[in-house]
Amino acid sequence: MARGMPALGEQLEAEATCSVCLELFSRPVLTECGHSFCEGCLESLQRCGPAACPQCRAALSPGLARPNLALAAVAELAAALPRPGPGCPEHGEPLALFCEPCAAPLCALCLDEPPHRAHRVRPAQRAAHQLREKLQSNLDVLQEAKEELKSKGEPESVKLLEKLGLEEAKLRDTFEELEQFLREQKEMLLSQFPPVFLELVTRSSEYNSSVSERKSLLDTLIADIERKQEQPEVEFLMDIGKILSSCEAAKAPIPEPVSLELQRTVETLSETCQLVLGTVAEFRENLQSKTDREREQFWLDADTASPHLALSQGHRTVRLAMSPRELPDTPGRFTGSPSVLGSRGFTAGRHHWQLEVGPGHSWAVGVALESVPRKDLLSAALGKVWALRRDWDGQYTALHVPPAPLALRDEPHRIRVCLDYEGGRVTFYDVENTRQILQFEASFSEKVFPFFWLWSAETFIRLCD
Repeated sequence: MARGMPALGEQLEAEATCSVCLELFSRPVLTECGHSFCEGCLESLQRCGPAACPQCRAALSPGLARPNLALAAVAELAAALPRPGPGCPEHGEPLALFCEPCAAPLCALCLDEPPHRAHRVRPAQRAAHQLREKLQSNLDVLQEAKEELKSKGEPESVKLLEKLGLEEAKLRDTFEELEQFLREQKEMLLSQFPPVFLELVTRSSEYNSSVSERKSLLDTLIADIERKQEQPEVEFLMDIGKILSSCEAAKAPIPEPVSLELQRTVETLSETCQLVLGTVAEFRENLQSKTDREREQFWLDADTASPHLALSQGHRTVRLAMSPRELPDTPGRFTGSPSVLGSRGFTAGRHHWQLEVGPGHSWAVGVALESVPRKDLLSAALGKVWALRRDWDGQYTALHVPPAPLALRDEPHRIRVCLDYEGGRVTFYDVENTRQILQFEASFSEKVFPFFWLWSAETFIRLCD
């Protein structure tokens, strides 16, 4: 009986469906040939001229169709019937049951299937009612959690944004005040130079003029004396006093081109300039060291140092040893090349350090993998080394596989080495002019260490604080 009810509803709906619009009848009318259609559908058929019945093709006469009240009642009854839910895709039966372990609706025939035979099954109506209540409970909890997150998150974001804005404004104001102060100091200091330049030029011009006049006087006086010495006694004595007076005037010292006071003024300006330059350099270094949190501090690892290298007492400087040292040949020590690693390695993050190299040649600085060969020549380790090298002939080289020559505008003496582990980059900068020297693209999968190589007694490598 349960299976017959849906079939009866489907049959009733089919009888109450218009064959033109395929919807339940709306104000059905009966034609002369005995077929029924929606009043609107029949009018549409007859609007363009003579029409035929869509079912039997009989001619339809305008105005002869009459209302079909009985069929209208059937259509209303069919519209009031509940629509059956989807049937079982496998058996076509109504899905009247619910399997709790599978969380799936079933029909009566599905109970005999292996997946559901031992599972707990409940009527679909009861399961739906309980699950609706459970879902509503979850909805209430989630909505409360959403409101709590909204009330907590927004004030915190606003607070952080306000703090960030205040810090930005203070930093901007501080730098603007510093820039104004520096401009004033610059103008004040530079304004002292033009008067001194002018006085030096004036004194120099006066001195050169005095020298020129004295030279002309000496030439004239020497010629007069030479001529006077050839004259007879009486003629010789007639104007001898004038010539002797001229000789005394010619012996008078010419004033110095630069007075002692002017020298002291220039020395004071020079001392002030050196003081300002030193203060600015110290300020830049101090500001950078306090704000640069990625700068690493480490020392040279003596346990990896080659016997051909000598480390300073604090392990901050490396030089070529005068003779090979007697050191234990441990697995971590370089014996095939004059190399040494930094005391700290990195497996993540961004890091950089600064170093100074001496004026000589045959050095290399950069990074190396922890697995870099320690007992072979440097050429055998190139696949695990990324470095900047200066060769014996002064040529700079990007040291990796394959090595590539570099044409540098300046000779770097203070170098910053930057490591971006996740980004896979090793970058070198000239600290003195802030120019980029070289950048390697790499892919790291193990610990990376600072790397140093030295093979010249004329130079050194020193880690900067």
